[in-house]
Amino acid sequence: MSDYEPTAVSKEIASRLRGQIARYDVSQAELATLCGVSQSQFSKIIRAARPMTVDHLATICDALAIDMGELLSSVESLVLNQGIRASAISYVDEEVRLDQPYTWSDDSLDGWGAQALARLRNVGGVEEDAPVLSREEEQELRKSEHDLAAYRGRNEANIPHAE
Repeated sequence: MSDYEPTAVSKEIASRLRGQIARYDVSQAELATLCGVSQSQFSKIIRAARPMTVDHLATICDALAIDMGELLSSVESLVLNQGIRASAISYVDEEVRLDQPYTWSDDSLDGWGAQALARLRNVGGVEEDAPVLSREEEQELRKSEHDLAAYRGRNEANIPHAE
């Protein structure tokens, strides 16, 4: 997995987890045991040099008393505000499948997204001349994504969750 390029989200999550591990002086060996991986593998995971599974994330968050939902939400907001995307293409907008998927400009993709776009182009999944959103179109769409997320957040706060 030497060609692994983590997303901006993965890098930020790993960075925040490393900060909490250091803050509370928890050993990587202990967390590695909890996650069921070697200390060497855990070190790579927590540096975002290898993929972190949802199980790893849940275990680390539980061990460090981190609310996983809050962590993911704050990281997602940060990355979206920076205009960085992990996916080169968006197939769905506001819960509707798009007839013509959006292709994001190369400068808005993180390393993972750029690799994904290259893979899609190699297998013919994206034409070289596929329509690309302009910077202005991206900014307008991002604004509507933030508005929709805020709307959902307000409404979902009133929905009881299953225990």
